[in-house]
Amino acid sequence: MPIPKTRHEAAAEAIRRGIMAGEFRPGQRLKQLELARQFDCSVIPIREALHQLAAEGFVVLDPQKGARVVELNSRMLEEIYEVRIRLEGWAAALAARRMTPEAAARTRAILHKMDRPKISAAEWVALNLEFHDSLYVCAGQEFLRKMITHLRQNVEPYLRLDLAKVGNLMDGRRQHWRIFQACLRGDAKAAERETVAHLESVAKRLVSYLRRYGK
Repeated sequence: MPIPKTRHEAAAEAIRRGIMAGEFRPGQRLKQLELARQFDCSVIPIREALHQLAAEGFVVLDPQKGARVVELNSRMLEEIYEVRIRLEGWAAALAARRMTPEAAARTRAILHKMDRPKISAAEWVALNLEFHDSLYVCAGQEFLRKMITHLRQNVEPYLRLDLAKVGNLMDGRRQHWRIFQACLRGDAKAAERETVAHLESVAKRLVSYLRRYGK
């Protein structure tokens, strides 16, 4: 039986989801009174939620200016992707060795949804997360999957930037299918190589964009 969430846990989940969905933009101030009204609670659980999100890396707390959504610069984004590339390459290799027919069918269905010609940025980002998570579940390493999920959540607002400003859906589609085909063949080295290439291409675009605008 699931344990009911406390008010501050529910508030933290809602704010985290808002950050990941782009409802709260990188650098945006998070005013406690406004959030309390939005989520129909007192300021106390909001304050606790913001401290929790600061510990998770979603929010920055300033004694003078209050809380704001973390805003990554190009160097921070590079560091996150360097770690992601190593972890997700390894996870993809494990997935290639352990993928079941059921997992393959589930992952293929996600890719077909991503191939739809008229797909919104929000749908693409959600399905992108589903695709990678579907693979990493196959890896059978729950702690590894949690680490990857946390890193991906921190850069999710920038994935929306990738699609809106510098992204290319066709490139993403091709890269995802290559990763999947390698896993289907049980080719761990190819799955790792294709995953690394995919993440490197995304990181290169995003870092280049942030540097161009002095971040």
